[in-house]
Amino acid sequence: MNNIAIRDVIPDDIPAIKDIVREVWDWEDAFNNDIVIDACIAMYFAPVLHEATFGRVALINDEVVGVIFGVVNDEPPSYTHLLEDLSPYIITLMQACDEDRQGMCEYMTKQRIVYKELIDGIEDEYDGAVDFLVLSKAAQGKGIGKLLWLSLKEYLQEKNTAKVYLYSDSECNFGFYDSQGFIKRREGKMRVTFNGEEDVTAQFLYEYKF
Repeated sequence: MNNIAIRDVIPDDIPAIKDIVREVWDWEDAFNNDIVIDACIAMYFAPVLHEATFGRVALINDEVVGVIFGVVNDEPPSYTHLLEDLSPYIITLMQACDEDRQGMCEYMTKQRIVYKELIDGIEDEYDGAVDFLVLSKAAQGKGIGKLLWLSLKEYLQEKNTAKVYLYSDSECNFGFYDSQGFIKRREGKMRVTFNGEEDVTAQFLYEYKF
């Protein structure tokens, strides 16, 4: 029988979380080098740790299978101690082949632009955000995502938040947010070229009202 537990995030969890991200995001199709993929994940994940005020991991039989991070405005960040030195990753990206380096820069730049467009003019309506949620493929469909969300939801209620937002996209299981009572507020599109092929994804801004 599987033993499922939810607990706070600790430093030893970071490698497992990055492995889950690597498995689920499947960036092998986009980049040519495993070391570059590791650098991309570290660069993407760093802002989450820099601002998160809440974090929980889910474990099955003591193995990390999922994580959620959230932010409440005006609360001090709680996970900056988990931040890595990004210097080696920056050097890796600088030394990567042109295709990988340009692909990473294009992806992160266009994502920031789309996110800014989605939240433009309404950011002040929100008290916080669901910043990051990912589950291993083996953990999906077992109710673990809901357990993680409920742990964050309880924290948000304790902080008297009225409304929070999150970003998702068409490559994620965004139907999960629909099932949990989130409302899709805005939608945009992002076009990125990887290995000579254009990839188009729908980008969503969801909100949750308490």
